[in-house]
Amino acid sequence: MISDQTRGRWVDILVGLGVDVRHLQNKHAPCPFCGGKNRYRFDNREGNGTYICGKCGSGDGFQFIQKMFGWNFARAAKEIRLIIGECKKVVVKKKDPRYGLKKIAQSSRPISSDSDLVVYLNSRGINSIPDSLKEADLYYFEEGIKTGTFPTLVSLVTDKNGRGLTYHLTYTHRQQKLKCSAPKKIMTPVYPIKGGYVELYPVEEHIAVAEGIETALAVRDLTELPVLSSLNAQNLAALDLPDIVKKVDIYGDNDKSYCGQRAAYTLAERLVRKGIEATVKLPPVVGEDWLDYIVKDRKLTLEKVKETNPEFHQGITKLMDVFGTDQVTITEVA
Repeated sequence: MISDQTRGRWVDILVGLGVDVRHLQNKHAPCPFCGGKNRYRFDNREGNGTYICGKCGSGDGFQFIQKMFGWNFARAAKEIRLIIGECKKVVVKKKDPRYGLKKIAQSSRPISSDSDLVVYLNSRGINSIPDSLKEADLYYFEEGIKTGTFPTLVSLVTDKNGRGLTYHLTYTHRQQKLKCSAPKKIMTPVYPIKGGYVELYPVEEHIAVAEGIETALAVRDLTELPVLSSLNAQNLAALDLPDIVKKVDIYGDNDKSYCGQRAAYTLAERLVRKGIEATVKLPPVVGEDWLDYIVKDRKLTLEKVKETNPEFHQGITKLMDVFGTDQVTITEVA
């Protein structure tokens, strides 16, 4: 549940949404809602983002956001997920996380060319499938109940020294993302994952970084640069990169909430201060990430071919049918 995922993280979430940190102190202060001068405080009881005002009432973090921005709960939840990522953090209670992570490592294998995961990634508009990604048939648990085994994309999260921190899992079913509450999960880490990443291709002096794994793979298709995935916006801002890196292209999400943009520019500022060249690149359409934009651009290109050269369009679509793909790159339109 999203309430479990947000517990203890409300200060970061609210700051990420643009709330002034002055409103997030556990002491009497002006109320950000009703304008009262000394009736409000942010007590954040049990990590639930709670606040209280002697005039306009009290609430939790979700009510704070709805009241601050005029959103309904669904919109608030959507914006929160842009901050914390769409992954559900799996917490293993009373067990050493190494046990579960070791089982995943033992179950993982290279992705075969006829794997359902290849079809899944191709359907998402992705052609690059690096050796760093693995596949496994893993159980999915819904609220503690085992629902079955599913083809799972396994990604190792490491720190800049290559030390394994945890695994990121993407569950699929019938060559699509598994329809469940959390098809993407981050297993309980052995060490804190702040600053860590998924190294999809070996790091070089010039690299590209993006939030999601699939977005990073789309960037690889676009640029052929070594790419890293930070997994979410919060961790993008905190990325700790190897010393070999001298230049970074940051492919940020163009979020309506400015969460992705904030994370990208925060990282860029940190890198530049360290003497690393950094460039922020955002897709031109608000609400899209680079995967959205790249896939849409391909479709628009194909439509242009249909209008300008119907015979070529007919031929290329027949080839796509033969090879069972909807992915095509057209470098020149007659």
